[in-house]
Amino acid sequence: MLETGMEDEFVERRLYSRIPVSVRVRVRYPDLEFVVPSVDLSAGGVFLDTDRRLPVGTRVCLVFSVPIIAKYPIRAEGEVVRLESSGKVGLAVRFVDISDDDRALLGELAEKADSLRQQ
Repeated sequence: MLETGMEDEFVERRLYSRIPVSVRVRVRYPDLEFVVPSVDLSAGGVFLDTDRRLPVGTRVCLVFSVPIIAKYPIRAEGEVVRLESSGKVGLAVRFVDISDDDRALLGELAEKADSLRQQ
């Protein structure tokens, strides 16, 4: 089941290509911290494989490493934009504060993955 802030209509709007990649993501919320795997990742956000339910609009701090593109952890502030409870269970988180360099690295990774898929 898809849960959004606008249940009557859901329009998918993607600005960035997503790539399926599983990395450990540390999620911090004021009184909660947990580590979960990603399902996919883009320069605009991440989908997390978790049954934890955080309300749409919740702000979280994220820390994760993608060793093939960066030798340091990527840190971002995100906002939960969607909850999934059927099919892929998890949280969709949009990056609202991430460095330009980190966003560019994630974008380059997605572009490389797209070009490999098209070959």
